Amino acid sequence: MRPPPSVLLHHVHTTTPQAGDTAAAIGNTGIAVVSTPHVIAQLEEACHRCVRNYFEPGEASVGTRVDVSHVARAYVGEPLQARATLVQVDGRRLRFEVQATQGGRTIMTGVHERALVRTEKFQGTRNTPVDSPEEIHQQPGSLTPDPIDFYFDYHSPWCYLAAEQISTVASQAGRELRWRPFHLAHLIERIDGRRPLDANPAFVRWFKQDMQDWAAIQGLTLRYHPQFPLRPVRALRASVFAQDQGQADAFVRAVMKGYWCDGTDISDLGEIGRIASAVGLDPAATRDACAAPHYRQCVEDNTAQAIQLGVFGAPTFVVGKQLFWGNDRIPMLARYLAGALSSRN
Repeated sequence: MRPPPSVLLHHVHTTTPQAGDTAAAIGNTGIAVVSTPHVIAQLEEACHRCVRNYFEPGEASVGTRVDVSHVARAYVGEPLQARATLVQVDGRRLRFEVQATQGGRTIMTGVHERALVRTEKFQGTRNTPVDSPEEIHQQPGSLTPDPIDFYFDYHSPWCYLAAEQISTVASQAGRELRWRPFHLAHLIERIDGRRPLDANPAFVRWFKQDMQDWAAIQGLTLRYHPQFPLRPVRALRASVFAQDQGQADAFVRAVMKGYWCDGTDISDLGEIGRIASAVGLDPAATRDACAAPHYRQCVEDNTAQAIQLGVFGAPTFVVGKQLFWGNDRIPMLARYLAGALSSRN
């Protein structure tokens, strides 16, 4: 497993408990609320999903400790959110802070620990030795290539063009792609930067033509929304939710196309829900994410991290300590990932 990112890694796993998940279903007659074991299982699943993309082939994680408090009842038929935050990596031990919520109420909170194991050895016969606690604690995790962090904002047409390419680049290079929605306007204000359309008229004319030229090269239609600029904050928060659900690629690209091609009002909750449904996300949960403090904070954290990394515009791609800015730098990024950019190796 490669080292975790510089910020706390998190994942939200959403399920809807059914009648078979109650305390009554496991023998506690008359108690028709969601059972403690079921909530714990969802927290474990959230922790697993939080780190599974960081495993080397042949690696997995298993639970070693659960220390939680069940502080409120959870009900059947209502979405239950299980949140995991990776707070410590010690050798092959992973420590998470966990929280389950339903309808804005905290249901369960505490700590969960997992250990990295080698699946072939772990799944062996009873007489086959497996990783001991001491071995798990002492053995360093193996390294995998750095992921691609894609910093984007829906305000930028260049991010629309980049979003249509970057997944292919990441796949061909065998790299994980992490979508990082952030507030471009806030970043520019904080670093005292410049907005391209605030420049002189000659530059603006060139800028808009260059944008159309790149769109034509990619075979895309690109036009400014009639009410440009719209407020993208809801769509940015929904994008973090989509990332948590493993649907960032489809959701972000659909929102980008809606804004920069189809004239969709991406600030409208109804439109966000419609796009979410079209890509396989729960529309109600996606709309809820637009107002959730957690997802608001995630976008703010991405913005702060971007500033810390030296990001000054969008789209920006960060791989380890290497930064690539602009849609037209994607071929350069691809060469770097292939080890063919000697100036950065």
